[in-house]
Amino acid sequence: MNAISRREFFGFGLGAAAVAGAAPLGLAQAAHAAEKRQAGRPSDAKAYFDSIENAVAFENMMMDAYATGSTVRLIQSYADQSGLESTAFTYDNAVSIHAYLLHGSRDSLARAEVLGQGLIFAQTNNFPIADGRFAQAYFVNVASSSGPYITPAAFPFYFYTSAVGDQAWAGMALAQLYRRTHNKSYMTAALSVANWIVTNTYNTLGPGGYSYGTNINPSNQSVPSPNGKSTEHNIDTYAFFIMLDELTHHGSASNGMTWKALAEHAFDFVVAMYNATDGYFYTGTLGDQISINYYPVPEDCQTWSYLSLLDNKYKHTIDWALANLQATDTAAATNSDLTGSESFTGMVFDSASLAPTIPGSDPDAVWLEGTSHTIAALIARAFAGREDFRAAFADLRTAGKFVNTCETAQAELGAGQTVNGAAIPLGQGLEASTSQMDTGFGYTYGPSKHIGATGWYLIAAQGGNPFQLGYFR
Repeated sequence: MNAISRREFFGFGLGAAAVAGAAPLGLAQAAHAAEKRQAGRPSDAKAYFDSIENAVAFENMMMDAYATGSTVRLIQSYADQSGLESTAFTYDNAVSIHAYLLHGSRDSLARAEVLGQGLIFAQTNNFPIADGRFAQAYFVNVASSSGPYITPAAFPFYFYTSAVGDQAWAGMALAQLYRRTHNKSYMTAALSVANWIVTNTYNTLGPGGYSYGTNINPSNQSVPSPNGKSTEHNIDTYAFFIMLDELTHHGSASNGMTWKALAEHAFDFVVAMYNATDGYFYTGTLGDQISINYYPVPEDCQTWSYLSLLDNKYKHTIDWALANLQATDTAAATNSDLTGSESFTGMVFDSASLAPTIPGSDPDAVWLEGTSHTIAALIARAFAGREDFRAAFADLRTAGKFVNTCETAQAELGAGQTVNGAAIPLGQGLEASTSQMDTGFGYTYGPSKHIGATGWYLIAAQGGNPFQLGYFR
């Protein structure tokens, strides 16, 4: 955690100057300390920092499951028990790069670069088309013919699709790597995927923005996705293109448009999806690319919009999410995987998660990744939103409650899980969700340890914002 103070702030007994000058990690720690004190427990800075190091240890174990050292590779996303084999999702690996860069130890920086080179290899060797895009996921249990542990995620999953959000997340990770290392290969790869987004998904129907992405048909041809445009994807694309505008000194894409103008094209779509009456963002459009998709309403659109835009005009989306997408999972909940007196309060995936239709799903399951999104958004609003101190302290108190949720979930959940057959120590890594959760989009999350959930906890617990170049703005 280079250049970030580890000193503990005690409770809310902070003067104005202390808060104004505090590093984001200090705010995260203040939130944690205050929440524990409010609950009648002593603040435990050691437990807080131990939880961060235990999360890093989990990411390291997952990364080293099939290859170690400088071998180019990506990370298996979930523990073996998920049934997804050695699948490494592009998005999850981008999150892990952000987490490693924020952690900042020599080993973590080296690991971020290995993963960055893994993304570059995946991009330049993408099956069946290598034109700047990334696939949704890759297999990482065996070496390719040229050495890296990255091969196509073929049977039984065929994770060949290229959604815009995944492209933008890979691009943001590469942009952050370039900013940190000045290695031009990262910038070249970031520009390549950015130009792919512009060439293949720039959309002028309805409120504009960028379409969902592409699928690969049975003949291994690239075809446009029939899905509607995604608010979340456009939030990601806006942030990515703003990074490129800064890194290229206001340069342009291959089509001649500036990265700033291309970012604004995404921004215009995002604000068109804002429900000003109720204070939240819709999920996007239907397949016609024009009609608003009103249901379900996702958590990430609410928290990521603030992290990306840092615009107080939309700051109440966080409050909407807290009021409408929060749950407490206990052993008494329908289909809960919890036992005894275990209880976890946090966020759900979207409004459909609270009324699941997929059998075996728990309407009170807590999505630990989304809970960390919310921690990061609350800290950003307290730190960058220039709120009055009372509001800032309230945000920190809520963030602290959710830090405790994640810290406790890491300590208590996921016993007996493995990666490549090796036991993952209890106390390392967060599960995707506390019980099976219906996302409302035809798939579920479950209580399998997950590098995405763990990576987001590392980002949030260290006070970072992956949507901002350099993480702290």
